[in-house]
Amino acid sequence: MLALIETGLRDRSRVRATLGGIGIAGLVAATLVPSIARSPSTYVVGAKTFTEQYVLSALIAQRLRDAGLSAGTREGLGSNVIFEALASNDIDVYVDYSGTLWANQFHHTEIKPRAELLTELKATLARQNLTLLGELGFENAYALVMPKKRAEALGIRSVADLAAHAGTMSIAADYEFFSRPEWAGLRGAYGLSFRAQRQMQPDFMYAAVASGEVDVIAGYTSDGLIAKYDLVVLDDPKHAIPPYDAIVLLAPKRAADQALRAALQPLLGKIDIATMREANLRATGNDGSSSPAAVARWLWEKIGRK
Repeated sequence: MLALIETGLRDRSRVRATLGGIGIAGLVAATLVPSIARSPSTYVVGAKTFTEQYVLSALIAQRLRDAGLSAGTREGLGSNVIFEALASNDIDVYVDYSGTLWANQFHHTEIKPRAELLTELKATLARQNLTLLGELGFENAYALVMPKKRAEALGIRSVADLAAHAGTMSIAADYEFFSRPEWAGLRGAYGLSFRAQRQMQPDFMYAAVASGEVDVIAGYTSDGLIAKYDLVVLDDPKHAIPPYDAIVLLAPKRAADQALRAALQPLLGKIDIATMREANLRATGNDGSSSPAAVARWLWEKIGRK
């Protein structure tokens, strides 16, 4: 088109110059049309590095799209990274856990009752221009987990019972746990000292403890693999681990976003622990129905009736 204009100017041909100008105008218009038609705001949903987070981020993205909003996901973010991404508006929304923020992000060592902890956490987040939109309805707390049959044989029902046997046992946890305040809290409260510590991908830990590769794992109370592998969650009578309500957080720039709030409102208070465990178990399969997107659709069908 530029060559046509150049030729037209050189040969003093108004027709050629005009045709070249019209062609360039058409190309510019064709380039701009998709941008004009595109949603003015694309929401980015964050997710941490484990299955439940992938399912929940897919669920949120689907709810946003069904509300006519443009949404994508950014997965595989560590706890500190994802929080900073939200605070800096690099992502718009994600699900965190009250105990993680309380102990790991804000470095509180005292454990408060659930309602009091949530109230104080909401106020702390607000001071950083972050919005705690609400709870999803279930807890995903860290917990020490071992095979039910072995626990019964040793008379282990709680972490206090486990302490007497820990010196001969090995423990496995995810890549964050042993540097987290919850682990320090458990060791301080119960005097835990294991023979060996190992770090594993969360999805591999349950099979490892079920097969005897390790004796105990730091698992998650909402994980469906607990039932699948006939494991038991050990009681925490000293409440060394804080409450872990699944909560929805919004970035500073989304605090007054009514469209976003309206799209997410139907999720709040609707996912109980049994439903989340079943969703997590479904996501461990190897077929098309086990993808995070497929499980998220199943989860919405389940809770959308409530």
